[in-house]
Amino acid sequence: MTEPAKRTAARKPARRAPAADETLRAVQDRAAKIPNGLPLIGGRTPHLADYTERHEAWLAHNVRRAEMGVEGTDGHLLEHAFGALSAGTDDVQRNRLLTVAAYAVQAARALDERGDSE
Repeated sequence: MTEPAKRTAARKPARRAPAADETLRAVQDRAAKIPNGLPLIGGRTPHLADYTERHEAWLAHNVRRAEMGVEGTDGHLLEHAFGALSAGTDDVQRNRLLTVAAYAVQAARALDERGDSE
């Protein structure tokens, strides 16, 4: 007696991760929708000391994660975001914001490669 053939469910085709230029174009499209003229730090009283404290906390947290071998983009993204907000000069803020953007792009690319969808 022959056994009936096993039926297998059709697999979804793997989603193609966008090329770097596609990802950057998507970032530019979203950036174009953000109103110009917004200050970097809003509110009536900028709480730079609070941002500095949060930056230092995330830096320490990331050091502990690294020691345990469980680092993540999330921690670095937050560390650099709070670092940018607490920086003293425009040049340092800009440099740190570019690092934040790079971590955000890398996180989006990692999701694309993993195949997750919204």
